[in-house]
Amino acid sequence: MGRPISQLDPFDLEVHHSVDVIPAHRFREGWTVHYETGLTSSRPMDPPPLSALTPYVVRAHDRLLRDVVRRAEAGQSGMAMLVGGSSCGKTRACWEAVQSLGDGWRLWHPFDPTRPEAALADIQNVGPRTVVWLNEAQHYLLSSTGSLGERVVAGLRALLQDQARSPILVLGTVWPEYWAALTALPKAGAPDVHEQARKLLAGTNISVPSSFSTADLAAIRRGVVQDRRLLYAAQRATDGQVTQYLAGAPALLERYHNAPPGARAVLEAAMDARRLGNGLAIPRLLLAAAAPGYLTDQEWDQSSDDWFEEALAYTAEPCHGARGALTRIKPRPGQEAFGSPQYRLADYLEQHGRHSRSNKAVPAELWEAAFTHAHAEDLFAFGRSVRARHHESADHLRFVLKAAEAGDHAAAWEAAEELSKSGRLTQALVLYQSASGGAAFAVARRKAAALLQKLGRTGEAVDEYKKAAAQGHLSSVHTAVDLMLSQDQVAATAAWIKQLAEQTDLDILDTAIALMKQAEHEVDIIRWLCDLADRGRPGALGRAAALMQQAGRSEEAAVWLTPLANNGFLGAELLVAEVLEEDGRIDEATEWYQRAARSGYPSARSALARLAYTQTPGTSH
Repeated sequence: MGRPISQLDPFDLEVHHSVDVIPAHRFREGWTVHYETGLTSSRPMDPPPLSALTPYVVRAHDRLLRDVVRRAEAGQSGMAMLVGGSSCGKTRACWEAVQSLGDGWRLWHPFDPTRPEAALADIQNVGPRTVVWLNEAQHYLLSSTGSLGERVVAGLRALLQDQARSPILVLGTVWPEYWAALTALPKAGAPDVHEQARKLLAGTNISVPSSFSTADLAAIRRGVVQDRRLLYAAQRATDGQVTQYLAGAPALLERYHNAPPGARAVLEAAMDARRLGNGLAIPRLLLAAAAPGYLTDQEWDQSSDDWFEEALAYTAEPCHGARGALTRIKPRPGQEAFGSPQYRLADYLEQHGRHSRSNKAVPAELWEAAFTHAHAEDLFAFGRSVRARHHESADHLRFVLKAAEAGDHAAAWEAAEELSKSGRLTQALVLYQSASGGAAFAVARRKAAALLQKLGRTGEAVDEYKKAAAQGHLSSVHTAVDLMLSQDQVAATAAWIKQLAEQTDLDILDTAIALMKQAEHEVDIIRWLCDLADRGRPGALGRAAALMQQAGRSEEAAVWLTPLANNGFLGAELLVAEVLEEDGRIDEATEWYQRAARSGYPSARSALARLAYTQTPGTSH
């Protein structure tokens, strides 16, 4: 997958274009830089031609990122997630970092038809020495449609752990608020929809400051980095926000603040749509339906018949050579086209809107436009925003119900919770069952099972509890066992729990042993545990050894455990020692405790001290 890095265009990878229109009078007498000497000249001069990208200023985060890249080039798979606000230089930093990779490296940027769908479709085809490019990673990892985001995360984890495909380098960028959402622990009783993401992202965070340091700015002004755009930005940028200035941020804000009413209405509708739930692609139909709600009666009456087209033309105009405030998304050749025109809001205006409009009233037209025209994968996020803004629960419910119909497991869960609280149990049951299809929503099956139990449908409840158990929901195991035993299904319960223990990593071996004894399968238990232990199941080894000892088969246990211990089987050394000590073979036990202590088991050291004390003449045993 991917293409050789040397063949790639940074702008195809979503590196921001820099402003390329710098007023000539800014370079008049007094502060024009002499680009050869770095000294200030007292006479005007012609600046050198501009490159496509400004020269790069290496900052502290770049050094951390390049450490990750160097380890990847040395053969160690790794991941770095650059976290920072809009236009602070995250994507450019990633681009600069991969330039040091050798000719054998490729870069894969999945985005067609949508980012998460593209990633899922081909992640298994990614080969060694590949950079996986996840610019704006929230669109891959935060997808709310079913378990799509978590499936992408699971694929990335498997890719990074696959030695046959090593080395792999995953580079991503994300805003701080999205990082917080991906790494936050779930609320009690709620599905853990980002469990995989937290594990993937642990230790990958590299913070990118929004401002250049004083030293960086001084170096630019001295002409160490010779580019008139950098100098212009360093002179003009507020609070050292050079990269934001280069991305055209001030020009974008000026264009927004000075926009005619129609264009301002379209931009504010786009800002609100993005902050309330819409993805990168904003449907034209949504903007057209929502924007009138942002015009006063007088502005509406004075608008022309073509006001919306005029507004889009205004917002699309480039700002000093950088991308316009709101531009139409143009599919590339071979890329799947949208069913209707879609628009993208400039990142900086999006971030500005999130802060400046956070307490603004949202016109009813925006909510209606979102409900009617938003992409199915964005409906759940809009529903969440409706609820957060204290709207009627009916408004929230209609969004999440529509999202659930489109296959969104998270929305189905939320709709089921609301319906259950209002006593609409039959509807809630259907939605819980729908939600339970997502890997993170085993808890939904338990909810469905509880409702079936409440409705007196015990057999169906047991089936749902069993399904939740198979998805890893531990409390569902015990509930299912209790229900089955209450119906005198001892043998069936033992058979099921035995099968579940073999197929999952749930800590249910003690429950399985107790049920097998109750079902009078004691003869098979030790043989079964030995088989599990041979297959590497944690806990089976110790339980098998303990049962052998209880049955008076200590010598057999020692014979079975010894070759496992000699082959480095985890915990076997300590178990051999404990079995031998129980059998009174103290000298042999001491040797095995010593081996276990050398392997790092603290309890082995305690056992050696205890044996030394009890074997000392004159001590009380």
